[in-house]
Amino acid sequence: MLAGELEAWKKLERRDPEEAAACAGAEYWEEEALFVLPVFGQAYLVDPDGRSVREIGLHEFHLDDPTHLNLLAPLYIASCAPTEPAGKMISPGSLPGGAAFFKGPHEIPNEVIAHNFGSAPEKFMQTGTMLAGSSASGGDTAVLIPVFPKLIVTVILWTGDLEFPPRAQMLLDEAASHHLGIDALWAALVMTAQAMVQLGGHGAHTNGE
Repeated sequence: MLAGELEAWKKLERRDPEEAAACAGAEYWEEEALFVLPVFGQAYLVDPDGRSVREIGLHEFHLDDPTHLNLLAPLYIASCAPTEPAGKMISPGSLPGGAAFFKGPHEIPNEVIAHNFGSAPEKFMQTGTMLAGSSASGGDTAVLIPVFPKLIVTVILWTGDLEFPPRAQMLLDEAASHHLGIDALWAALVMTAQAMVQLGGHGAHTNGE
């Protein structure tokens, strides 16, 4: 269990569930006391009583490592504000405190994206689409991915050539800090990169191909 996961569940238990669901873009099933939260466009059950996050329905994509999700799902519902996404994507370093935070052990995984997709822009876009993403502007190709309904990540890719290596940039909606703290936003970026690499990166599952 990640540090802070227990606190996230306790915070969620203290919040009015109907209000929390409305702010988070989730559903609340009152009889079962469960939230239904879209994650990369797929439904997950968030169970405060059982303190668990699990898939619901048929999922085409399964996270190999749900560690970050187990923290982020209850924390997002517990913390989400009424503020809607601003529609303006910015560098995470531009968020309050971001310039000092996003370095060293909290470096944004841009190089991971560039390494895995720098020579495969079509695979990059296909992978983003599998995570409920849509085409965005920027670089040689870019995809806008809804990690949660109000937590939007844009991933921009510049393909490499003989002169320049490939590079990538991950951006957050300007309103992201209204919903999660900066450490949780970093975890969301890492989870997004992990999901992309799992689906389409070097050594990704090939489903028998």
